[in-house]
Amino acid sequence: MSRNPNTWRSNGKLLLTGEYLVMEGALSLALPINKGQSLTVTQTVNKLLRWKANKPEGLWFTTEFSLPSLEVIVTDNIDLASSLAKILLAVRRLSPDFLQDNFGLDIVTNLDFNPDYGFGTSSTLISNIANWADVDPYKLLDLTFGGSGYDIACARSSEPILFQRLTHDIYVSDAKFDPDFKENLYFVYLGKKQSSSESISNFRKNCKYSSQDIDSISEITKEIILSNNLNEFEALLMEHELIMSYILNQTTVKSLYFSDFPGAIKSLGAWGGDFVLITNPEPDSDFRKTMKDKGFGTVFRFDELVL
Repeated sequence: MSRNPNTWRSNGKLLLTGEYLVMEGALSLALPINKGQSLTVTQTVNKLLRWKANKPEGLWFTTEFSLPSLEVIVTDNIDLASSLAKILLAVRRLSPDFLQDNFGLDIVTNLDFNPDYGFGTSSTLISNIANWADVDPYKLLDLTFGGSGYDIACARSSEPILFQRLTHDIYVSDAKFDPDFKENLYFVYLGKKQSSSESISNFRKNCKYSSQDIDSISEITKEIILSNNLNEFEALLMEHELIMSYILNQTTVKSLYFSDFPGAIKSLGAWGGDFVLITNPEPDSDFRKTMKDKGFGTVFRFDELVL
């Protein structure tokens, strides 16, 4: 016997400006995307929490927890199951009665994208669980993965946003970012999934920046919103890359992989392997062939992804 299921869905994300410095107060432009994750909860009588996670290729992992202890009983991926248990226990810190009822649950999550893409596997899960448990998603994020929270804002937005976090105050507003030259904008996956938590930790330990750097990134974000031609947009992207290259002490992705390509190229999120934004002057088919020849076969046009 089971009751009618409840389903929640959250959008994935891309961070166009402000990577790393978004955690330090920089105004940033973030893009919710049309690929996300859903979570469906069905009540049962078996007094277990059974969890089945799917990704586009099929089953991702399964696990069962005892209730109310949330101890892992069985799983086919102990790392993912342990991480999930920590999230659920963190919810209980915000809502002590969470999963303390005398019944079981079947949970099914469906991810619309490859979990290696960095589109927000964790943030969409946090957002969905927070909706289910009726807790503050930003507080749940702070108790689990950490970060600025821009990805949570994207999870719950249906259009591009301006995001800023000043200490514990979060400001989110619609960005109205729909450039006339969007047919020239592409997102390309470099194929080397980056750990957000490791990237954040490394940044905080090793990178030095000033309040002027934060202000410069914030100003670039404002100018990108207002840019009305591709050349101006490209110049802003390159300025942003140079600032972050200096702070991170890392070579720009264009220098590493695309030195002979005429367009501007900007890292998105953690540097080193996730998606990049590329401005493309070539016809679509030619560009995709160019990328494939360089070893980058996962390519999306701006309007294929961005809400």
